Order: sequence, then C-alpha cells, then structure tokens
Amino acid sequence: MTSQQPHHDPLAHDFEDFFERTLNGYVTASPAGIIVRANGVFAQWVGKTPDELAGSKLSDVLSIAGKVYYETHLRPLLKMQGSFEEVALELLVKNGGRKPVITNALERRNDDGTTRFIRFSFIPAADRKKYEENLRAERARADRTLSEEQETSALREQFIAVLGHDLRNPLASLDSAFRLISKANLDDHSKQIAELARASITRMAGLIDNVMDFARGRLGGGIPLDMRQVDIEPVILQVVDELRIANPMRTIESDVNLPTRVDCDPGRLGQVVSNLLANALVHGDHAGIVRLNASQSIDDFVLWVANSGRPIPTEILGSLFEPFHREDARASQRGLGLGLYISSEIVKEHGGVLSVTSDEMETRFTVTLPMSSNSAR
Repeated sequence: MTSQQPHHDPLAHDFEDFFERTLNGYVTASPAGIIVRANGVFAQWVGKTPDELAGSKLSDVLSIAGKVYYETHLRPLLKMQGSFEEVALELLVKNGGRKPVITNALERRNDDGTTRFIRFSFIPAADRKKYEENLRAERARADRTLSEEQETSALREQFIAVLGHDLRNPLASLDSAFRLISKANLDDHSKQIAELARASITRMAGLIDNVMDFARGRLGGGIPLDMRQVDIEPVILQVVDELRIANPMRTIESDVNLPTRVDCDPGRLGQVVSNLLANALVHGDHAGIVRLNASQSIDDFVLWVANSGRPIPTEILGSLFEPFHREDARASQRGLGLGLYISSEIVKEHGGVLSVTSDEMETRFTVTLPMSSNSAR
C-alpha cells in the first residue's frame, strides 16, 4: 500500500513567494486597523518580525502626522468609498528614521456590506520625495531668478531712460556749439576739424537712438510707430541726399517711383533707409556703386538697397538681423551692431519683412511692406 503524497498548490506557492519576495510592503488589517499579517519586507522596514507586528495597530508604525491623518481622514475615507490611492505617508523605521511611502488601500467586504479586512500596499517613495523636493527647490530658484530678472529689467529701463536723457542734452549742446564754430572765420583745416566733430556727434546721437530703440524692443514696449498715409518719396530722397553729402567720394544711385501714398511711420521708415544705405556704404566695395530702388504695386511697397563687393558668407546670413551682430569691417567702422536688428524690428512693426540676398554680383537688402493699412498694423 502506497502512502498518499501531500498535495501542493503551485498557485498558492507562487502567491506566497510573491507576497514575501517583493520590493513593496503588504499588510492585511482588520476593520479596526489591527495588523493581521504583514510581509517580511514591511516588517524589515519597521524593524520587527511579521509575528511581532501581528495584533498591533497599523497606525502605531506611522509618524505622528501620518497617524493623525490616518485616523481623521483615511479611515473615514475607507468607510465611505472602500479604498484610497497614492497617499503619501511616512513609516517609523528601525534606528529612529522615517521611510516615505506611497500607500494604497482596499477593503474586502461581506455580502451584507460589512468589512472583512483591509489590504494595504506600501511603495517606497524616497526617490519620488527627493524628486518632488528637487522640483520645489527648482521652482523656488526659478521664482527667485524671475524676480531678479524683473528687478534687472526695471533697472535696465531706468538706466536706458537716464542714458537717453543725460547724453542727448549735452550732445545737442555740443552740436549747436560746433555749428556756431563752423560759421566763424576759420581756416580750412579748422573748419574740417569742426565738421569732423559734428559728424562724430551725429554718429553718437544715432548710437544713442539705436540703444533706446533696442531697449524698447527687447523689454516688451516695442518700437513705437506713428502710422499715417504719407508721400514717402521725399523722405527717402532726403535720406539719400544726406548720405551723399556725408560720403562725397561714393556714388549712390536712386530710382524712386512712388505715385501713391504709403501707410507707414515716415520717420521710422527713413531710419530704415538710412541704416541700409549706411550699411551698404560701410561694407560694400568702396569703388563700387550703391543702388537704391523704391516702387509699389497694388499689394506691396518694395524698397531695396544693393552694393557690390565681397558676398556675405551663407552661415552668417541667418544671424544678420540679431542684435549686436556685426560683419567683418575695419575697427574704426564698427558700431554696436544694432542697425540691422532695429531696421528689422521697425519693418516687422509695419507688418512687413526685411530680407537679404548676397552673391558674387551684389548684396541686396529688401524691405517689403503691405499697402493695406489694416495689415500694416
């Protein structure tokens, strides 16, 4: 007669192995929160054996704050909805430390709705807590940085205002003084010196205007426009004449054909023309011709300025309209590198586009503005 071998349920064995050999803590508790069974992982966390935990209150292994929260919030929540998910708690672990965990709980109920037992799962949350603390620290750091940047922006605005006011006035006085000096009975050399001084003053005033415009554009105020329907042809030709006088050794050809008015800010558009012509004179072939053309159609106003000379490298073309970008030039010809940026911003404020092409034949900057007043705003 053979003896009967004990029957082993492989599924039961797998469950027991899973229950004990896991990264999470599992606890089964009575409706009153008394621990009926705890797995070895949970017991190890709190510095006890599973047998020692059996019969003790689950809340006894929680921090004081966790114990209060469990008794006042989580237990009533379980009675109302039978579960809760992803609640952050802290366990009192061996050596007097605390272990952050994420807790889930589910009640198992009888047919009459009474609670049989409660199953708790505890997931280690040290990394998550550290992540959240880092997030809070980064948020605090970002808030401080934003506050500092706002303070810096306010200080910068004040500085720009002081710069514009305090430098423009003495420059105007110097310009008036040199106007009077140049009219005096001077020899040719002295007159030349006086005119050079006035040209430097004009250039300094232009640099200040560029800085003011840059500050307004970058600090959110935008470049202000005084839009109106104007005959822009005289404005363009006046700019051309001024640069011809300032550059008597250079040739500037102009072809301006504008039969109708243009909706624009004439002063700002004149500033764009001046910047583009000055740029062409500085960076173009000094023996070559600088050409300007302005025309209009039903849809667009188009103005372009072209010069011959060494083409702009392809890798530079995309950054020409960025602030403080400067092409290679003689050191004495270098400015702040704001002219093309400000010109581009002015054209954008008009609803238009400033573009550039450059090859061995010519470098051409083109301004295209919509003729419709509605689209130009």
